[in-house]
Amino acid sequence: MKIDIITCLPELLSSYIDGSMLKIGRDKGLLDIRVHCLRDWATDKRRTTDDSPYGGGPGMIMMIGPIVRALKDLRTDDTVVIYPAPEGKIYDQQTARELSKMKHLIFICGHYKGIDARINHFVDRTISLGDYILTGGELPAAIISDSVCRLIPGVMSDIGSADTDSFENGLLDCDYFTKPAVFEGLNVPEILCGGNHKAIDKWRMNNSIEKTKVKRPDLYEKYNKIK
Repeated sequence: MKIDIITCLPELLSSYIDGSMLKIGRDKGLLDIRVHCLRDWATDKRRTTDDSPYGGGPGMIMMIGPIVRALKDLRTDDTVVIYPAPEGKIYDQQTARELSKMKHLIFICGHYKGIDARINHFVDRTISLGDYILTGGELPAAIISDSVCRLIPGVMSDIGSADTDSFENGLLDCDYFTKPAVFEGLNVPEILCGGNHKAIDKWRMNNSIEKTKVKRPDLYEKYNKIK
């Protein structure tokens, strides 16, 4: 998979990419991920990428020109352009699965009061991480990239671990334990130490359902409707 991230602040992403699952995928030759400075597509000496809004009001707006020029240089026939923004569809594991099958993703990182609304004519998907506002689109781009790339076979050493994560089957993942078996009077469930894998699988499924019911009743309700 190829990923291009367009941002005014490329230095915000370099440290994360160089120390995460994204670096592992890149080192294995499974990912080609590049961060581009939007100012490289500005046309004035000051490399301007924002301006005041038509109609007045507080804040600055990112200009459409530099972004579209960047897209024209980077886009191919296989590209999916993603714009993280509040009006987008709320991101979930199903979307991560869909995107992990794509050949090329481009992320546009917004800033300030957002991007000139005409950007919507040049993007394929608008995605929101939730009903809150961040300073810029770099964190959403990194989060989506991470969640997508870990699903690409070979990036994780054990893809089966990803297949059993929370949200994969509509539920939270079950509880897990490791040594010691007893810690400050707290015991690991006895069934997990017995070696009966059929019984362990049943316990984990029941624990997953009960955990979701208590901690995420909204997910539990959806699970009950579709099961």
